[in-house]
Amino acid sequence: MNRGITSKDYQKIYDKHIIDQGIEFQIDKYYEPKEIPMRKRIDIVLETLKPQINEKILDIGCGVGTFAFHAAKAGAITTGIDYSVESIRIAKILAKRYGISDKTKFVIGNAAILPFRDSSFDKIVSADFIEHITFEEKYALCAEIYRVLKPNGICVIFTPNGIREKIGDIYWHIRHLLLRDKIPVSELHFGLTHKFEFENILRDNKLQFRLFYSDITRPYLARVPFLKVFLSLNLLWIINK
Repeated sequence: MNRGITSKDYQKIYDKHIIDQGIEFQIDKYYEPKEIPMRKRIDIVLETLKPQINEKILDIGCGVGTFAFHAAKAGAITTGIDYSVESIRIAKILAKRYGISDKTKFVIGNAAILPFRDSSFDKIVSADFIEHITFEEKYALCAEIYRVLKPNGICVIFTPNGIREKIGDIYWHIRHLLLRDKIPVSELHFGLTHKFEFENILRDNKLQFRLFYSDITRPYLARVPFLKVFLSLNLLWIINK
């Protein structure tokens, strides 16, 4: 973690973001996304997850409930878990507003110690979450994924490409030196990872996987051989137990 900041500190920061943004912002961004990149993000993850009627699906680091919501709309029985009290509060409100409370539930909890029985879920999704946790928490998360996932179940993990983000940092530092532009900083992305580090964690936890490159803003960057490793915005793993 950065500068000795604790998980509780980050939780407070995240909760404040949710409060400041308001509920209509969450609808416009995650439930009925108006921005094309956000629609692409949801489509990419759902096309990979392929939620089916009555499948039990867990959304880890669900935020305001994005993929628990969309999977429930497809007929799955979903559960969302997040450490953000404000996110879960809004997720519950929106589940009622959209009439899916009978298909989904939301709980406040720690992804490193999931409050579910072994082999509870057919599928798991975790989108834009692992960049918000430490290496140790990632390790514990993968062990928990193995534990709560049913045999032959799949897990979809979607996250920013750590290599691309580092290149972006260099770019912005050069701009700052030349043009005095302000360097964009996200205090919440302290756990950005690269594929080698995360795949070692997956192997240690007996999880099989396939990696795909994706880019919700410039899709062509995820299709360029070799360069996609450095330039694609997103990493998407399909993980099998």
